[in-house]
Amino acid sequence: MKDIQFRKANHEDLKIIQEIARDTIDRCYRLFLGDALVDWFLSSGGSDRELDMRLPNCDVLLLDSSIAGFSIYFEDVIHLIMVDAFIHGNGLGSKLLAHSETQLFNMGNRVIRVDTFEGNQQAVRFFQKNNWSIVRRIKDPENGFVRVCFEKHASPRFYR
Repeated sequence: MKDIQFRKANHEDLKIIQEIARDTIDRCYRLFLGDALVDWFLSSGGSDRELDMRLPNCDVLLLDSSIAGFSIYFEDVIHLIMVDAFIHGNGLGSKLLAHSETQLFNMGNRVIRVDTFEGNQQAVRFFQKNNWSIVRRIKDPENGFVRVCFEKHASPRFYR
């Protein structure tokens, strides 16, 4: 069994987190965003800037002491969750999601939220598998993408 740990991200982690995000976007987002949009987004540096800005709200998943994924959460939202695309499918994403959920519920939230692109069926199935409920779909009139909005309610053990 590999050693899995979680901790707050620090500035020294930023380059690795950015690399995981770029690799994941490059390998997984082309199916639903298309090559042109993914290439533009990655070359614009938008992903790197977003991660730099959100670093104070980021936790990393360590697999045998190496960063294998990260999540960004604040208020009542999981803003972003990614596991290294080269190791998808082994349960690490579910462990990272459960960690993030617990952190948000421990902050006193009774309902937490996350959303993803409708075209990202891997993510849609992932959240449903982890007992998240779809509460609405929102179409962006500017680009036509549909966002699937999920919610999860705290179990009584989190009630204060």
